Amino acid sequence: MTTALNYHQKAYVCIHVFAEERPVLLVSRPDGDWCLLCGDEHVEDASEYRVVGLGHMVDQDASIEAALDLEFGWEAERSAGDHPWQKRPIPAEEPDRG
Repeated sequence: MTTALNYHQKAYVCIHVFAEERPVLLVSRPDGDWCLLCGDEHVEDASEYRVVGLGHMVDQDASIEAALDLEFGWEAERSAGDHPWQKRPIPAEEPDRG
């Protein structure tokens, strides 16, 4: 890992990425924490996620490193594991009008 980030920096990963069933297609920093996800919908439940060192994820897939320059409130997405990252601010949540 060549970034200035700590190898053991905490990262939340979805269970699909953790089990190496799917590639990381979404990297986000909604509140400063790193989230590396497969891009599918997940329920808001701790059982859907694991905490690992960010460097271990880069060891697993070096292409993730290209998304690790995100500021808080930004995300990077790609359509497949070998496609380039598209970076953007995380969209604001729509207010509940129900």
